[in-house]
Amino acid sequence: MVANSQNKGFTLIELVVVIIVLGILAVIAVSQFIDFRRDAEVSRVKAIAGAYQQAITFSHTRWQILGNNSSLNDLPNYAGGKLDMNTLGFPLGIGKGNPMGQPTNIGQGEQGCVDLWETLLEDPGSVSLSSVDNGSDFQAYRHQADTNPTGQTQCSYVLRTLNDVAGRKTADIKIVYDSVAGTVVSVISDS
Repeated sequence: MVANSQNKGFTLIELVVVIIVLGILAVIAVSQFIDFRRDAEVSRVKAIAGAYQQAITFSHTRWQILGNNSSLNDLPNYAGGKLDMNTLGFPLGIGKGNPMGQPTNIGQGEQGCVDLWETLLEDPGSVSLSSVDNGSDFQAYRHQADTNPTGQTQCSYVLRTLNDVAGRKTADIKIVYDSVAGTVVSVISDS
């Protein structure tokens, strides 16, 4: 009996087809992973904005309970007793001085936005000044409101973990605190 000497294996064309199919599946998997990461960051930003809004509401309620109708340094029994409030009863930052030189402006420069973030939120992610690119999760900007330019009354916190390098106006994902309206809003662009 003669043994069959033919080797059974894959042809070059079959191998190329398998490699192409695996490449297509890899591209699809990577794009899905990127979408999952963005979705996770969007959810995180919305949760932080919700917690921030809750802290603003609680501090405003505390200010009202104390019977205040003007700006206040060091809101007692809230956030370590170091939170400064504007005449509407919304947080401006810490260390504003007594009396406040600018009772409508948030904090002392952009550091005021960082101070609010770190004072009102528990473990929200790292934040840095807009002029500092140190790999933090967010960068803080203090600025005038687009609709009510009466002072430096807003903080924008731009998400940087998805490699967005745009400024506060054109950033894809950000959180905006308005100390006149007492609102915190997450802004998510469709990109």
